[in-house]
Amino acid sequence: MKSQIILSGILVFLMILTACSHRAYKDGTQMEKTEISSIAQGNNEFAFDLLKEIPYERDNMVISPFSISTALAMTYAGARNVTLEEMAKVMHFDRDQVLFNANFGAYIKAINNIAKEHVELNIANSIWAQQDYSFIQSYFDLIEDVYDSETFQVDFRANREAVREDINNWVYDETREKIKDLIAPGVLTDDTRMVLVNAIHFLGPWLKEFDPEQTRKNHFYLQGREFVMTDFMHSTDTLPYFEDESMQVLEMPYSGNNFSMVILLPKETPEMESIEQSLNNETFNNILNRLESKEVDIAIPKFEAETKLDLDEVLMGMGMVQPFNRYADFSGMSGDLDLKIDKVIHQAMIEVAEEGTEAAAATAVVVIRKTSIDPDPRTMFIANRPFMFFIKENEHNSILFAGRVMNPSN
Repeated sequence: MKSQIILSGILVFLMILTACSHRAYKDGTQMEKTEISSIAQGNNEFAFDLLKEIPYERDNMVISPFSISTALAMTYAGARNVTLEEMAKVMHFDRDQVLFNANFGAYIKAINNIAKEHVELNIANSIWAQQDYSFIQSYFDLIEDVYDSETFQVDFRANREAVREDINNWVYDETREKIKDLIAPGVLTDDTRMVLVNAIHFLGPWLKEFDPEQTRKNHFYLQGREFVMTDFMHSTDTLPYFEDESMQVLEMPYSGNNFSMVILLPKETPEMESIEQSLNNETFNNILNRLESKEVDIAIPKFEAETKLDLDEVLMGMGMVQPFNRYADFSGMSGDLDLKIDKVIHQAMIEVAEEGTEAAAATAVVVIRKTSIDPDPRTMFIANRPFMFFIKENEHNSILFAGRVMNPSN
């Protein structure tokens, strides 16, 4: 892992659409903290709903709910009627699209401001639109104003392989060369009308880095009596900590204290799935509110995870059905009823080491045309069994990345 730590998230929406919103957005809307927090809470609710739907397996897993929410928010701007209702319910979006877009735009600006000098954070968006298609200009204006997006006029019919390479290069650059060849050959077709791309890039070291000389191998217990030998990072520090009869929770800040990783470590391996199923934004916030500073002996495995998911079936299972079928209504993009989402692909990776965290994620949405605390002051936090992790910003506790570590040696 490089000396600089990169946490990237990227979300790509491949869309065959004729898109435009009929409502104007005035840039610079002033947001109350509670309104921004409502967007963060909706993002977290979606994150926990999505985690419940992703198959529970023995492999490590990582997703970027923030990235998914951002790209789906851009798509939501063109949704109408039942399509709007289903997307709003599944994604926890406000049904008032004008208010929602204003809030979401302010939320992105707030997250950027939170990063400041200690953490490098970049949130970038772009639109790749079929040059001769009758898009409504106000849709582009909305996405450009709210999401600070660039717009590129391209020709998917005549030059889609070159366009695919251009989009992939944009993704590659925005993720600091972590996501390559996001869009595979054959994904773009004659019916492609637009590709919407969102990228989030985060770079930040731990507030207190682990000493590599203290890293040593030990047992990590899998299912049953199985175990693997893996590298554990060691430290003693005073950190936010919580413990009850079912789990231990530790929060480890990144430089500047504006972002952190929260680890939920079940007392027993079989309990992790039930704990995960019980989590929502309210229970997550309750856990965070119970964290108290405590001196902790820490042993955390170095780990990597890479996940690729087809999310279309997952999202339909969560209740977002009409956007994928012939009744989809994205008339806010074109004024017509000729568009639907074909498939949603999400890919993410994360690497955690002594100096910090590196992660990247990519999602492609293809839209096609229709045809109790231990009293001992020295607490042990030994993550030697499967655990969950969340990387969040700390002002609104919005989750940027989430996942499971089932086997750090994989």
